[in-house]
Amino acid sequence: MSEINRQIKVEKFTTPAEGASFFQEKIEGPGPEELLVRTQYAPINPADLNVIEGKYGKLPQLPAIIGNEGSGQVIEVGESCEGFSVGDHVFYVNRNDCWQDYVRVNSNQVIKVPESLSPQLSSMLKVNPATAWLLLNQIEYKEPNFWIVQNAANSGVGIAVIEIAKLMGWKTINFVRRAELKDQLVSYGADLVVTDNDDGKNEAIERIGKDQVSLAINAVGGESALRIMSLLSEGGTHITYGAMAKRPLKVPNSFLIFRDLRIQGLWLSKWLNSTSRQVMETVYGKLAEMMIHENLHQPIDSIFRPEEIKFAIKRSMETGRKGKVLLDFTS
Repeated sequence: MSEINRQIKVEKFTTPAEGASFFQEKIEGPGPEELLVRTQYAPINPADLNVIEGKYGKLPQLPAIIGNEGSGQVIEVGESCEGFSVGDHVFYVNRNDCWQDYVRVNSNQVIKVPESLSPQLSSMLKVNPATAWLLLNQIEYKEPNFWIVQNAANSGVGIAVIEIAKLMGWKTINFVRRAELKDQLVSYGADLVVTDNDDGKNEAIERIGKDQVSLAINAVGGESALRIMSLLSEGGTHITYGAMAKRPLKVPNSFLIFRDLRIQGLWLSKWLNSTSRQVMETVYGKLAEMMIHENLHQPIDSIFRPEEIKFAIKRSMETGRKGKVLLDFTS
């Protein structure tokens, strides 16, 4: 088999606007133990932009096809590969080269998804929903009706945190930079939405009263991270999974000495590389069902063809987006 394979490559680490380029090459069919998957959709995530900049936790050897998330359909199965059939819908796990038409994979590098889950939604299943699920399962205290506080609450992870927490019976305090996002987040189940400044912090303190705030989820860093940390009750946990502000987290000694806070980080890639296949399939199966039943949303802002990669990246970096930017490999 020989097909034209559209690819997005990085040849040198530089700005996102300059670093990703469109190429076309040929691809051969799968080996005996491989599947050939035809990509349908792939989102642009902050991690992808960090890779282009050369600022991510794990970087590829250049030149490299990039893209850490996407989904597609199995179109060819190697003669020794078991458990999959032509036509199966799958999403990529443990792959960082999803921005291409065709991906040759081992069977442990994809997970099946129900056909009732749209290709657009399945393309966003790997990162944000799983990150939210992991964040909410990092603490031992899981009594009903306690509060969770997070910043960047309108992000894909933030929306998933709101909806999964609601299903678990937990309440959320959600910090955002733009006040006009309040109605949207309330529609997803947010209990309180405030602006990410001192006025918002004071509003949150008044609403919480004497209730327990056991978990703070940070995707920003800097003052925003300290703002949500200050709302934690004694013994609470603060988890950082992103650094949008690109500013360090400087923790006051008093938070550690007198309030005994727990400070930790979370990186989805580490979980993907260390957990069992059975656990992954169970977690992603639950998240897929939540998406199918519209209990878990991942809004889409806009969709671009691979040839439009520079326009797609530009849009993904603009403020005021209403969701993810997707690359459409079906057209």
